[in-house]
Amino acid sequence: MRISLLPVFLISIFTAACDYQSIEEGSASTSCENNSRCQFNNNVEVWLSNSKVSPETPFTINLKLPDDAKNPSAKLEGVSMYMGFIPVQFTNTEKIWTANTMVGACSEPVMTWKMIVTYQDASNKTHTLFYYFDSIQP
Repeated sequence: MRISLLPVFLISIFTAACDYQSIEEGSASTSCENNSRCQFNNNVEVWLSNSKVSPETPFTINLKLPDDAKNPSAKLEGVSMYMGFIPVQFTNTEKIWTANTMVGACSEPVMTWKMIVTYQDASNKTHTLFYYFDSIQP
């Protein structure tokens, strides 16, 4: 009797694709409401240009980092539904880092997203923080 491993492989792939949890060890977290201005314990702030985000509509993410911060990078991941990730590119303007981006549409009327931000301090220690926001279908 020949047993095919294809169904087992496919089920494991689809199960992994539905898993929206990321490894969050050593990260800064806070108890902010989604889409609100958020202050982290290390003088970091994150806020959106508009608290109402719609899929496939541009918006701006603002990031205030400590003066010695360098090399910020970020990506957006779907929490409600796995949709891959969206890279976010920040530019520095007067001590505020800004990024223009948009998120994709999904079948959920409200989709929760997680922005994962990393940056380095003056001693080249890497810091990671998470910011959650929702997009709402119009």
